[in-house]
Amino acid sequence: AAEPQCQTAADVIRVAEDAEALIVLYAPITHEVFAALPHLRIISLPLVGVDAVDLEAAREHGVWVAYVPDACVPEVGVHAVAMALALVRHLPFYDRAVREGRWDYEEPGVLRRPTHLTFGLLGCGRIARQAGASAAPSFGRVLAYDPYVPAENWPDGIERAPNIETLFRDSDVISLHAPIVAETRHIVDTALLARMKPGSYLVNAARGGLVDPGALLNALDSGQLAGAALDVFEPEPPDMNDPLLHHARVMVTPHAAYYSVEGDEEGRGRAVHNIIDFARCGRPNDFVVAGTK
Repeated sequence: AAEPQCQTAADVIRVAEDAEALIVLYAPITHEVFAALPHLRIISLPLVGVDAVDLEAAREHGVWVAYVPDACVPEVGVHAVAMALALVRHLPFYDRAVREGRWDYEEPGVLRRPTHLTFGLLGCGRIARQAGASAAPSFGRVLAYDPYVPAENWPDGIERAPNIETLFRDSDVISLHAPIVAETRHIVDTALLARMKPGSYLVNAARGGLVDPGALLNALDSGQLAGAALDVFEPEPPDMNDPLLHHARVMVTPHAAYYSVEGDEEGRGRAVHNIIDFARCGRPNDFVVAGTK
């Protein structure tokens, strides 16, 4: 039988005792893992997100951390826009209502034409730009805020919001595309959600920790938000008693935005090539931590 995937740090330590290289998807690579694997020289992820790895511990132990910086960009961008359009057109509500025997297109409330709406992006990196390009034909305006992108690198076709407050105030749909770091944890809080137009929408296909779940629930219950689409939670999988899972105005997918057969094959292949490059040349092609081993 195939070895089951590692779920915990203890699993990794058990199966990788003599490993010099690891390919990691979601298993946590903690300080304890680095301390227990003295031969480890490189960790390679088939993803852009590296939050499964304790990067400070990697630096401390001289281990390279490689990644795929443009992994799954088309998939996540399209998934976010698909979720946004599904919310705007009330598709999850209609599907559920018809299956329950109700046939009334007016029941969920106002339907808006997307070309009259503003699609907002929190972040303007690779995935956000893909989402913006995918949203542009359907929405009337694409607006983004990202303080880390200099003016000369700002993409055509996406307006730049001067600050995060303006982004949330002016957008009818907000799609989150920021990394999870100390300053972005729960960045979407009660104050920021209160700036949104009543009846607007939130999409999160980035990281669950970007959103304060209590603030989101209150915004949905009050009608400040007409709906939310969540591909990510914190933790994952979520507690099945999480009220957001059972809320009538929330659609969920199981952290599936990144996935396609083609994207999975490409990401895994490039993760392997990062290790091959390291073996041949002493360094991987794409990395976030430069090791010393």
